[in-house]
Amino acid sequence: MSELWPHLPSVVGTTLYAEVTAGRPPAPRESHPEQTWSPVGGRVAPKRVRELIETVSTTAKEYGYPQPASNDARISFDREAAKVIRGQLDLSWAEAGNRDLWSFLSLVVLPHVTMWRFGPGNKERWIATDLTRHTWARLWWQAVVFAGHEHVLAALSESDLNQLLERRSIGGDPRLVREMAQAVIDLAANSPRRPVIRDVTARLRRYLAFLDVRALTDQQIQDLCRTLTNETVTRLATVRSRSSTDSNPDV
Repeated sequence: MSELWPHLPSVVGTTLYAEVTAGRPPAPRESHPEQTWSPVGGRVAPKRVRELIETVSTTAKEYGYPQPASNDARISFDREAAKVIRGQLDLSWAEAGNRDLWSFLSLVVLPHVTMWRFGPGNKERWIATDLTRHTWARLWWQAVVFAGHEHVLAALSESDLNQLLERRSIGGDPRLVREMAQAVIDLAANSPRRPVIRDVTARLRRYLAFLDVRALTDQQIQDLCRTLTNETVTRLATVRSRSSTDSNPDV
């Protein structure tokens, strides 16, 4: 059964974020005096909030917290933390879509790890105006989308995930995200990943203007993603070949 976590009203979140950017030490807390709750459902016990703080803090320490960490260490932390957050927060999809819940996590429960992971500069990492960019919301949804396919998630960079999940027409369908990610991983092994995923997601979005993927079988979605990725890899190889010829006219 899913459980309800506290919500932090946006006006309160804005105030707390201002305090963070002003230099207030980010210390974890179990609650906030101005937190609110959804009206129906079982509320999470304080013990469960403490468990989340302890588990995420321990995970962060494995990747260098509280010392500055390399980009690779932070990405590795994200992959591990996604499993932790998904396992610790038993949410309905409706609750997981509530921005104030995620602001509560970043600003009240886990501000110390939020600060370590992203620093204070990007407001979206703290206040959940965009769930695909919020420190903790994005990890919960990544774990949901790639459930049972964690090896695919592990092979993706942050830039790859941005291309897939921040495009709502793609990111709103877990099957489509997984198959496109798998196709890029499999077919772009000898091509620069970033140009491939940028091109193929643009190509896919043009298709989605005329195609309802909900009507497709799993196999049809897989075939579509692989076909489009093949087209992208072929096009980019042709462009590279022409560029090489143009730069070497005597060849």
